[in-house]
Order: sequence, then C-alpha cells, then structure tokens
Amino acid sequence: MHLCICDAYASCNALTDATNVRTNALTKTYVVYVIRKLLVRNARVKTIGFDVKTDRLCQVTDCDMPMPTGDNSTACPDCWAATEQRIAEMPSLITELETTLSRQTVSGTANGSRSNERPLPYSIVASDALRLLHVTIWPWVKEGLESNPDLYGNVHTTRELAHTLLALHGWLITHPEGNEAVEELCFIVEDVCRPAIDRAPDKAYAGQCQCGEELYVLVGQAGVLCPVCGSLRNVMAWRRTQLEAAADRLLTVAEMTRAIAETGGETVSRKRIEVWRRRGRLLRTGHDRGVALYRVGDVLDILAHDMRRAV
Repeated sequence: MHLCICDAYASCNALTDATNVRTNALTKTYVVYVIRKLLVRNARVKTIGFDVKTDRLCQVTDCDMPMPTGDNSTACPDCWAATEQRIAEMPSLITELETTLSRQTVSGTANGSRSNERPLPYSIVASDALRLLHVTIWPWVKEGLESNPDLYGNVHTTRELAHTLLALHGWLITHPEGNEAVEELCFIVEDVCRPAIDRAPDKAYAGQCQCGEELYVLVGQAGVLCPVCGSLRNVMAWRRTQLEAAADRLLTVAEMTRAIAETGGETVSRKRIEVWRRRGRLLRTGHDRGVALYRVGDVLDILAHDMRRAV
C-alpha cells in the first residue's frame, strides 16, 4: 500500500464538505502528518542505505528499535503490541465518539435569554474523527480480506471494520509496509479519535461554604449553589475578596494578570503593567530568580484610581 501526498489530499477532501472549517483543519493535520512521515522515511533510506545490519531496525518513525533475529516485519514487537491494543480499543472508541456525536449542544442559560443560534445536533469534531477512522482502516481491511479469501468479515460499518482488522492483525504483521499501518493507526487513534471525545470539564476551587462544604465551579462559571445547604456563592466576588485580602502578596506579571482576570474585573495585560512601571506608577517590590515581582495591593490601587477617573 503506497500512500502518496496526493492520495492523502484526495481521501481527506472526500471526508466532508469543503465549507466545514473544522474538517479542513483536520485534513491539513493529516496531510502534514503524511508529509512528515514521507520525509523522515526518505531521510532514513538515504542514511541507512541497504546495509543488512542497519536495515533490521524498526521502520516506524521515531522508533528505530533493533529487530529480533529472523523477524522480517517492518515494525518491532513493541510497536505491534501497541497497535494491536489500539485496534482492540477501536470499538469502544467508536461508541464514545458516537455518544459525543449525539450530544445536544445547548445554547443560552437557564435564567437568561436563549441564544438566537440554533443548537448543533452533533459534534463536528467527532463526526470528522469517525469518517477519518473509517477511511484509514478500510484500505487495510480490504487488502487483508483479498489476501485471505477464507476469512469472512462484515465491513459495512466502522465498528465492523475494526473487528475485522483485529482478526487480520497477524496478516498485518507480515505486510511489507506494516510500519505504515502502525503509524497511520497510531495517528488516527491518538491524535484524532481520543481528542475528539468529550472529557469532563475542568473545575476551579471556589472556597469553603459557611456550612463547611468545599465548593468547586466550572471554569468561567459566575456562581455556584452549595450542594449541602443550598446557599449561593458569587464566585467572582469571593475571588475579589480573596485578592484584596492578599494585598501584600508579591506576584509576577503573569500571575498578576491571571489573578485579576479570574475576579471578572478589568483586564490587566502585561503591556499595561509595563506602561505603569515605565511611568513610575508601579514599583517593583521584589524578584524571584530574576523575575520581577509586584505587590497585589499596588496594582489594585492603580485600577481603583483609574476607574474613579473614568467615572
């Protein structure tokens, strides 16, 4: 199976409509991967040549493990073991992608006005991943079934293709271009399918409730109800109070901009702090391994002064 750059463009462009921005980005990612693989392989051929000893290295990109004596495969046992595991996990990955695909994206909030935009009935990234998974494993399954006419396999769905490919794993090991199968299957599973699956959203600490319960909120969430006593915590106001209580604390510019941004207040950029420093409004009060530190209270005072002037 010879995979050229033109083939990569043709197969990827057939995945979805040209107007799908996310698909185009995914196509570019796949083509860059193919080009990189071809460049590395060509460089290896020029460097190694046809020396008997060096040719028995694993031909998978970035591996180069010594091949066992008598093993005529183009990939080492470790690469094949990892590939077999990835193929075995494909059915469950497909299930997770389908779950993500059917997820309803809700616009607006419960207490606010709903967005005018219609909710998407599916996840674009997940649909792209499923299509690319299908077109990646289909050629290997097709060639494997043609080479093994006694082996019957259903190939109507992506899940059936994955099951059939697992049954063809032994044949795949003996394929003269098996190293390409290892790289392609690694790419589709690790770089496309897994990132497309919904993950649990990140949560941030929001302090301790008056009842003693520790509170956590989704990143960007303005408030949270205590699951124990039901009281409402204004997260941004709480963070502002915490920041003011830490007026004497020294922070770097990056820490300062992030801490103030989390309170939902006025944005303070690195450039703005640098302007204050040059004009003598903000003085450096310390350093940490050569990195300048500034007092939180001084920055808050400048912000309060500028806000009063703006009013």
